[in-house]
Amino acid sequence: MATTKNILVPIDFSKRSRAALNHAIGLARELRAKLLLVHVITAPATTVPLPLRAQYYSELEREAVRSIESLLRRKKVKTKDYRLIILQGGDAARLITQQAAKSRSSMIVMGSQGRTGLRRLILGSVAEKTIRYARCPVLIVKR
Repeated sequence: MATTKNILVPIDFSKRSRAALNHAIGLARELRAKLLLVHVITAPATTVPLPLRAQYYSELEREAVRSIESLLRRKKVKTKDYRLIILQGGDAARLITQQAAKSRSSMIVMGSQGRTGLRRLILGSVAEKTIRYARCPVLIVKR
């Protein structure tokens, strides 16, 4: 494992993502690690007129920060115990693993949507891709 005690947790506000966050909070407290929360904005702005795209992404980012901070307050996570990073791009798994490497995270704790069959084949799985790309351990929380 990396020498720093960062636990990277991708947050997409799904039920599985919140379950992973709960698990990561417990791990971080037990290991005296810091949470590195990552939210990836993948929403395509192709329908937003070009002059308004920066404002569009800025608003998405502000809303994500507000939502995550509210979630952490409810879970009684202190500001000093986490860092929040908002990323933009199309390949969430690649961005997550690049951030884990950059921040020298000890592990990634994430939820899985549990897609199977044709949906998984067509849409892929961010969790599965993250496992393939990551250089650190990845813990998948399914409930």
